[in-house]
Amino acid sequence: MSPRKILLATISFLMAACAQAADWAPVRPIKITVPYAAGGSADVIARVLAERLQAQLGQPVIIDNKPGAGTVIGATAVAKAPADGYNLLFATSTTLSIVPLVQKQIPYSPSQFIPVAGIMLMPFMLDINKDLPVNSLKELVAVSRGKPGVLNYGTLGNGSSNHVLGALLSKAADESMVSVHYVGAAPALTALSRGDIHVYFDGIPTSIHKVANGEYKGIAVTSKTRVPGAPNVPTVYEQGFPELGLSVWYGLVAPTGTPQNAVATINAAVRTAVADARVSGIITRDGSQPLQLDPQAFQQLIEQDAVGWREAFSKLKLKLD
Repeated sequence: MSPRKILLATISFLMAACAQAADWAPVRPIKITVPYAAGGSADVIARVLAERLQAQLGQPVIIDNKPGAGTVIGATAVAKAPADGYNLLFATSTTLSIVPLVQKQIPYSPSQFIPVAGIMLMPFMLDINKDLPVNSLKELVAVSRGKPGVLNYGTLGNGSSNHVLGALLSKAADESMVSVHYVGAAPALTALSRGDIHVYFDGIPTSIHKVANGEYKGIAVTSKTRVPGAPNVPTVYEQGFPELGLSVWYGLVAPTGTPQNAVATINAAVRTAVADARVSGIITRDGSQPLQLDPQAFQQLIEQDAVGWREAFSKLKLKLD
């Protein structure tokens, strides 16, 4: 073949490759695995998002709930799925940042996933029993220091996000608080309302309504700015406790090796969906922050989040199973 023909063939190949890289459209249903039970806040957001994605991508977007083991069951299923753009995981900080620190052996590695699109950032609200005579973090710490071993905080198990936050709060109060573990958020919140426990860091979508109803008091949020749904609740930063500034991200990830053109197409569709008034309204209504990040920015968020949780575990020297 002559040099000219080789050059033309090379140009044609590169042009075709560029076109293929730029364009990807699904030709069959896309599955989003949600590692939580149906009906929860993550599932609700995932289903609303799926409706918008289906309208944009022109193919069914199926929600497959695989709850259990702190998101491990669902994450493992997607890690083993084909990396073809049709298998996505509705992941959270729990999946990629916390579980690898909590469990010595898990059947997947964070390296088996690549970021597709961030969806939202969910802070925690620090709730206390309504009869506890304090109204700020400093007052809570002072009371606990004055009565070591009297105040306790609820958790969802050793190494859970609210265990880490509660332990950090106890550390600020000279290790004067006692942890009480529960099997789920519902019994922990019932215990808080009843006065069996005094303190609980809850995901803000639940707390924002129960605090408004007077079931318990919210004295801080872990976000950097106050949340619109609870404008009178100050942040942990405002109150001088930046070490409590941990939140949880929610987003879509895919098996490593998923084509970048598929990632780019899905990312664009998710960002458009999150900008939709209904989707963003559901997210902000419950105190969370909508995210519209490209894969690179989402990767940075994941890495920063992992560092934050790892530093917290290191600071606390938590002994995990």
